[in-house]
Amino acid sequence: MGRKLLIALLALAAFPARAMDMHVDGQSVILSGQVVKADCEVLTDLLGKTSAGLVVLTNSGGGNAYSGYCIGALIRERGLPTTIRGRCASSCSRMWLGGVERTLDGPSSRVGLHGNYNDGGGIAADAGQRLRTWIPHYAPNVDKALMEQWIRLPSNKWMMYFYNGRAELCESGACKPVDGRNALNAGLATR
Repeated sequence: MGRKLLIALLALAAFPARAMDMHVDGQSVILSGQVVKADCEVLTDLLGKTSAGLVVLTNSGGGNAYSGYCIGALIRERGLPTTIRGRCASSCSRMWLGGVERTLDGPSSRVGLHGNYNDGGGIAADAGQRLRTWIPHYAPNVDKALMEQWIRLPSNKWMMYFYNGRAELCESGACKPVDGRNALNAGLATR
């Protein structure tokens, strides 16, 4: 490897991953983008400066699991409802589940759930038990048999998506329907 290339790679490694975009729009706090570890602290500060009454999650494929759990707990502690506009998957779904009321805005908005995975993309050793405890605490009406299915998805290439009117199981973008299921009857959305 050439010296210039090595220096360029080291310089890029020094920059932290881009955090979620967080901003206040009227009475809503809008969160979008990749989830990084510092996001929970940033949101705590932002919520301390606003009287927002709704958290809107939009266009997030997730990211740092710790931050997803932390933000979900923070939202619940503050008694805030959540809604999804667009896609909210992986650790973003933990944030949405923190809402005291949880909705999806329109027919194409969706929440994507799967297990917790290690850096190699395989199921993390402690993931199943943590999710079995955490999800029913925040969504007490969750269909536990269905939850077991998404917790056990074999790699981070898989996702179970829930919409207002349907659900689907996807592997690397190839999806098939989960018959008769949607965000409400799976016990995820509250209305």
